[in-house]
Amino acid sequence: MNAQLRNRVSRLRPPTVSAAFLAGALVVGSSGGAARAQSAPPGAPPPAEAEDAAEAAPPPVVAKVPPAVAPALPSGTGVTASLYGFVELDAIHDSTQSFTEAITNNTMARPGTLAGDNPRTQFSARDSRVGLALSAPTYGGVRTSGRVEVDFFGNEPLGTTEDVTYSASAVRLRHAFVKFETPVLDVLTGLTNDLFAWGGAGFYPNTVAFLGVPGEIYHRDPQVRLSKLLTNSYVTFEAAAAAVRPLQRDAEIPDGQGGLRIAFERWRGTSAQGAGLPKSAAASLGVSGVYRRFVVPAFTATAANPNKANGWGAAVNLFLPIIPASSAENLGNSLSATAEATIGTGISNLYTSLTGGVAFPVLPNPAMTLPVPVYIPDIDPGLVTYDAAGNLKTVNWRALVVGLQYRAPFGNGKKLGLAALASQLESTNVVDLTPTQGRSFVFKKAQYVDGSLFFSPTPETQIGASVQIERQWFGDDVYGTNLRGELAVYYFF
Repeated sequence: MNAQLRNRVSRLRPPTVSAAFLAGALVVGSSGGAARAQSAPPGAPPPAEAEDAAEAAPPPVVAKVPPAVAPALPSGTGVTASLYGFVELDAIHDSTQSFTEAITNNTMARPGTLAGDNPRTQFSARDSRVGLALSAPTYGGVRTSGRVEVDFFGNEPLGTTEDVTYSASAVRLRHAFVKFETPVLDVLTGLTNDLFAWGGAGFYPNTVAFLGVPGEIYHRDPQVRLSKLLTNSYVTFEAAAAAVRPLQRDAEIPDGQGGLRIAFERWRGTSAQGAGLPKSAAASLGVSGVYRRFVVPAFTATAANPNKANGWGAAVNLFLPIIPASSAENLGNSLSATAEATIGTGISNLYTSLTGGVAFPVLPNPAMTLPVPVYIPDIDPGLVTYDAAGNLKTVNWRALVVGLQYRAPFGNGKKLGLAALASQLESTNVVDLTPTQGRSFVFKKAQYVDGSLFFSPTPETQIGASVQIERQWFGDDVYGTNLRGELAVYYFF
């Protein structure tokens, strides 16, 4: 870098950002791959993920910051920066007007309504993603790394036009964390995948559909996580515990999450996370749990002492090579399965966009007073509600998601892939907790299947085509069906 450019960088540097950071961003190289659905364990070289579809990246090209361009850092610090991500376009046609780009666990439009009986077509590039991974060499036995990642699914103000939504999308923060790896424990602080269901650890299904698919745990939260990783050439074992942002800030106590994971390094198959590029991965089993507390105002129109309830969840995740890959380079003719089984109560937000339509009942108004009394619950919807007797109850959910992915025997298995997925999500008490007149607005069960075809014309690009079918049963036993066709084009860097 010549003197003129160094001077320009120095003049542009804001007082709170080091020259090293800016220089790293300028000199970063590119290489094939990131992906859409969350990927490698937090702190590892960046993969990618999504509500979304792509989620695993080949090792990025890393550029060292030249000491001459970074006078703020001692010479020879070896700080590195890597830029990664992907550009994506999705073309989507639905048989109903129930969903935006992602089906996830949103409530479907009822048949017999305008939205339930008419189709919709969308073109969107909002799942495109960019991230920056930073790492430093070991210092005093501690290795430090971090990641910042954004996409373009940010919240739009009420009244935003379709033109602005799809053509001038708002930025959304996906990851922002730092990880300290020490000889005793690893410590992660910041926003990243939840430990519950081992998000980003290699258990996501392969699909063109946006993650999380119906019934899948797929969530990120600010957290402080402690973990211990033990590994050799045969087995990797990890134990972790995390204090996670209280899902309700006025509940005061952070959520608690914990898990155990084991991987068998000599038993390897092919894994493509979400719509990410395929790679070799070890057979893995993970178990995890979550505990949380709710503190909800009494069911009155005026402020009163709150009622309390507890929520919990348990998850088992599996990645199983059925026909192993012959090597890390040759993934051809390999078949792998993924599975996730979950059960819990008061955990609906951990399934992407799930509320089931559950709402709080209307306050009684026998005297017909005006204005009509309104109850303000001070909590996100779908987690808890009051029953007919005025008791605070958590909403129960359970789900099973099973996927298969196969790589064709030619082109080292990296040219063509097939994937299939099936899931079921249901609640055992959503109907009982909903007054009769409101049961047509909640759903108690959803079933989902999809099939995806992936073709990579070059190592950095991929084309995916998918058919996705979902059926939801409402509280009054009416069911609706949505048929989706989706074509997606990805360029990974």
